[in-house]
Amino acid sequence: MKNSDFSDQYDVNFSRRDNRKKDYGDTSSIVVIGASHAGISFVDKVRKNGFMGSLTLIDRQKGGPMQRPPLSKDFLLETSETPNSKYLLKTSKWYKDEKVILHTDVTVSKINLRKKSLTFSNGKNLDYDKLVLATGAAPRMLHAAQGIANVFVLRQPDQAMAIRKIAHSARNAIIIGGGYIGLEIAATFRQIGLEVSVVEVADRLLARVASPPVAELLAGLHQERGVVLYTGTGVEEVFQNNGLFSGVKLTDGTNLVGDILVVGIGVTPDSDLALQAGIETETTAGGAVLVDEYQLTSDLDVFAIGDVAFQRGSPLRLESIHNAQESGARAAAAIMGKPLPAVQAPWFWSDQYDANLQSVGIVPMGDRNVYQVIRGEFPEKRASFWSYRDKKLLAVEAVRDGASFMLGKKCLEENISPNPSLISDLEFDPMAWILKNSA
Repeated sequence: MKNSDFSDQYDVNFSRRDNRKKDYGDTSSIVVIGASHAGISFVDKVRKNGFMGSLTLIDRQKGGPMQRPPLSKDFLLETSETPNSKYLLKTSKWYKDEKVILHTDVTVSKINLRKKSLTFSNGKNLDYDKLVLATGAAPRMLHAAQGIANVFVLRQPDQAMAIRKIAHSARNAIIIGGGYIGLEIAATFRQIGLEVSVVEVADRLLARVASPPVAELLAGLHQERGVVLYTGTGVEEVFQNNGLFSGVKLTDGTNLVGDILVVGIGVTPDSDLALQAGIETETTAGGAVLVDEYQLTSDLDVFAIGDVAFQRGSPLRLESIHNAQESGARAAAAIMGKPLPAVQAPWFWSDQYDANLQSVGIVPMGDRNVYQVIRGEFPEKRASFWSYRDKKLLAVEAVRDGASFMLGKKCLEENISPNPSLISDLEFDPMAWILKNSA
């Protein structure tokens, strides 16, 4: 099955609408804007929770909704001119079986909260009883690189397709941003055979998302593979030759030559629709959509999930597949009047070369009272990094060590903190200790 089959099979006439009522309250139709991990999770869970009404999923991307994690890894290694269907989040059969109306390559331009109606860029309208915003986040672009060819950000499948089209014929790549996306792309580019430079303005890689020893381990991994790292410096100027990217000048005076530039400097919640409609966001100028524990916004008929949403009272906004799926499940339960699913410790993963990193919990950045205890064979083989404040476990980052990740996840979800003086001892059995202390 080709990914493009979706646009043919689900080209639905907007004037048609299923107005049949269902047993649950007066909700006959739910519309979801955004068909990535959060939107698909919500649709899946709301059907499993018993919703029998009309369910419409809207996405501005062409073709079937696709998984995001492979876009910076295996997806870029392929050379086909069309996306591989193995990366689809769901097959076309699933949408048919679940009676989900999928609109792709369609943009919503306005939400009318009073009329409970959406307006599309083509001028047509669609009503809803409940609306779910799963619009995600938009990657930031360097201002100096705007409009230059062979300069990319990576968030969507079409962006990944454009990157891989150039990458397989390029020689020198420059990546701005030493976060997970930038490092995953760097690893993939090295597999393709490109010379790669990574530029990070902070004094180390992963400065906002990982502990110092994990950053050190991954930096070494990249340097062993030939990636040149520039930390503590930014981009002063972007060069072009007849409109094509040709290099950058860094703030420390270094000049780098390249024929492809990928910018990975973070994202901004895509909340424009909500802001324009009058739904409360972090600031009057935008930011994430504010929600409660049910993912409900300031409008009682509108929910927000995934990267666009920020739960009031939370210390930070999470950007991960796990959060997207979990928030979708919460909204689905709330709409159906079901108990909310149990809150899990936030987790994340990244694959770079032969190293799989799994992280659970939150590593506080800039907190001098937080320290890491290393368990394993750092930095050569597998190891886990247990972050503590005093004797309180905060997070576990495991590299090539799935068992320690699962142990850490269990500890955090059961509020158990193994003694930090014992964790580094490989003779210490954390599972036996957990079982003893959770009994």
